[in-house]
Amino acid sequence: MTTANWKTQVFGKIMSLLYNNPHRVVEYRVRDANGNWVDRASTPAPVLRLFETEATQERTCLQTIQFVHHVFIPPAGRHVEELHIHPDAEELVVITAGRGVIDLGGTTQDVSAGDVIYIPPAMEHELRNDHDEELLGALFINVPTGEGLQNLVAAQQQAH
Repeated sequence: MTTANWKTQVFGKIMSLLYNNPHRVVEYRVRDANGNWVDRASTPAPVLRLFETEATQERTCLQTIQFVHHVFIPPAGRHVEELHIHPDAEELVVITAGRGVIDLGGTTQDVSAGDVIYIPPAMEHELRNDHDEELLGALFINVPTGEGLQNLVAAQQQAH
């Protein structure tokens, strides 16, 4: 059995890639200066991107999920540097500790430990810690859908 523990797998200050899929099929898009959606991988990163810090080989084992990662967001921090979308994936965010806010498609909602948030494909989102005293913990589970799922099946077939 392969296990991962975010306490021992931390990369950088707040993020830990617990499990990963060997096939990267999910896009991460942000708005450019003109408001157009562009692939984040093609632009310089102000923060360390997940795919630049691989999970170990035994934890690069997912077959249907793109990734599972855990974050601890410090006071006044964000889980990423900008609002973004995954046009070809849905995401679940499980709040494991603390309180904060999540921006979903232009609506801001308070979240706290125990909440589970569903983010449908192509919905703009961002999780923030808007408190000044405690960490906001969250577990992100990202699953390909639509074209992302088709790309995953094609990549798996090509690998075999």
